[in-house]
Amino acid sequence: MARRKEKKSVITSDDNFDLTSMIDVVFLLLIYFMCLPMQQEADINLLLPVNVESKGPTTLPSEQVVEINPDGSITLNQIPMDAPGKIEFTELAETLTRLKASADRSQTQTVVTILADADSPHQASISVLDACQKARIKSVSFGKSL
Repeated sequence: MARRKEKKSVITSDDNFDLTSMIDVVFLLLIYFMCLPMQQEADINLLLPVNVESKGPTTLPSEQVVEINPDGSITLNQIPMDAPGKIEFTELAETLTRLKASADRSQTQTVVTILADADSPHQASISVLDACQKARIKSVSFGKSL
């Protein structure tokens, strides 16, 4: 059986697109972006200090992280605390009181960050705030749990 060879049709168009102006624009952009870092470096007039004398030891605040899980259980710095379902977190309050006293002795500020899960009960967040109030911690913030 002889097969017939099909001729491929070539589509020809009378429309021509001139690329010379586009090539010129690309070269101008290339030159611009090559020279831009040199100009930015020349614009920075920054003098770094050579010797800096410190006035004393810099102390960072004592940060404590309280995580509230979806079941209502809490952890303080990844250590499990009171059981879920409690209205008052007495163990948490006692631990925060001890941590606050320790931070006060070292003259640092105690900061508590509460990371509550989106599915955690709201009562657990209120109970953690109550525990912070019992420990007389005034720097409390809410963060986004990962």
